[in-house]
Amino acid sequence: MKLGFELKSKLKLGSKNIALISIFAALLVIISRLPGIPRVGGGGDIELTVVLTPIIGIVLGPWIGGLAALIGNFLVWIIPKATVFGLVNLPLGPIAAIVSGALARNDRVANWKLAAALLGILNALWYLTTPGLELFYYPFLHWTAFMLVLLFRERVAEFLKTGTKRVMAFGTGLCCYAGIMANHMAGNLIYIVSIGWFVSLQAIRSALRSVGLFWGNLLYSLGFVNSPEKWVTTGLKLPQDPIAQLFYVSIPAYVIERLAITAIATYVGLGIIFALRRSGIIKF
Repeated sequence: MKLGFELKSKLKLGSKNIALISIFAALLVIISRLPGIPRVGGGGDIELTVVLTPIIGIVLGPWIGGLAALIGNFLVWIIPKATVFGLVNLPLGPIAAIVSGALARNDRVANWKLAAALLGILNALWYLTTPGLELFYYPFLHWTAFMLVLLFRERVAEFLKTGTKRVMAFGTGLCCYAGIMANHMAGNLIYIVSIGWFVSLQAIRSALRSVGLFWGNLLYSLGFVNSPEKWVTTGLKLPQDPIAQLFYVSIPAYVIERLAITAIATYVGLGIIFALRRSGIIKF
């Protein structure tokens, strides 16, 4: 009963929380209109909303931040053109906000244990998928995030309370990294489940060829291979499953992308946290 009461109290929406939810949801919509981060290997851009959602969780907490991310993502989804695949991806932003926000808190419900539990469950679900049977090593960055949460635990929230900028940057980076990797794994799982429903196998083959040619051209320009096309068709020792093949060739890309996104989110998040702390809007 006490636990339920505490959770309810966290979800109460006062005028200040409503204003903050509105501001950050609107900010998500605004930055979704900006050019995204180029995806390594082609295949479009990564929206800048991925950078902001873990920051929202740190600033507003997991529940209010998760709600702001959900509302913002919903508005982003309906404004240009609504697609079913876009709809099933709506939980990704809230997941990042909840994990980052929980890690940044030391409350009874919202704390490092919640962040670790969500990360652990998402990572474990990877091994129930077809790619997970062949690519057991794929989520090594995701498990690294999980281990970092277990290593630093409640100290992450303490890092954010200190006035030392370097320590705060480290704590912000840990929160952002955990949220971003949770977001990524949830996205992977949704993508796999969506195959045959909202994603065609032909789209997977096209993406596989696009990513493969990117790395083939890169190796060709560096003089490691004689022909990018030959590297794609014969040089790759691919897994048997076509879906696993796509994840396999995407490993270097996702490593570069997620680490870059974490670095950007840490830099931006630290600035936002300092500004809001000075104004008295948030307190750690």
